[in-house]
Amino acid sequence: MPKIQKATEIISNHRFAVFLFLLLSLIIIPPYFEKLEGMGFLWQGMMTTVLVWALCTAINNRRAMLFAIVLLVPTVVSTWVNATKMIEEIAYLDNFTNIIYFGLICAYLAIFIARSQRVNSEVLFASMCLYISMAVFWAAIFTNLELFYDPAFSFYGGTAQEADIAQDKLFGYLVYYSFVTLSTLGYGEIIPIHRVAQNWAAVEAMVGQFFIAIVIARLVSLYTLEQGGENKG
Repeated sequence: MPKIQKATEIISNHRFAVFLFLLLSLIIIPPYFEKLEGMGFLWQGMMTTVLVWALCTAINNRRAMLFAIVLLVPTVVSTWVNATKMIEEIAYLDNFTNIIYFGLICAYLAIFIARSQRVNSEVLFASMCLYISMAVFWAAIFTNLELFYDPAFSFYGGTAQEADIAQDKLFGYLVYYSFVTLSTLGYGEIIPIHRVAQNWAAVEAMVGQFFIAIVIARLVSLYTLEQGGENKG
């Protein structure tokens, strides 16, 4: 029991580090095994773990926690239903619930960072979690745009069907595109061809720049103030 309590305490004290690990695992691991049978269920299991841990990590207000749980339930249900029934309407609903839920998580991560009075490892991990969560949030938006306008994006010079990208793989491809856009790398394999998708991509690119200008500046200013206080002391 003491070992379990100690492990629980360590995880609790490093909850943002664990959240970052789960987010990176969700992005990096599935592509290695995408051709294996049942990989879809592994993906949904990892996604559910991320959704639940995000709730435990980012929200510590009781009222906000209840509201987040109300959002979490349909998000998890739609995630698993979409894994078993590849119906476009269900996929659209799944992405819509992810948009709302990850939007909420991004908001609370931003509040946590803004209210922090000093820079420590958890604040830094929270900042990285916010960046990745924003990319996932936008990927869900892009996936719904692709499902709705069909095509909203060009994949390797053609539509998703022409590039042999199945509906259940769209989100993974658009997570990659979202990170490329958020970081303004712009490799060009996937490009928005519908006006609505182009506008959303432009907004994401701007948000990526705002993140560097605002969040990083906030962290630097906190660190500078902390160092100044220590020097005075």
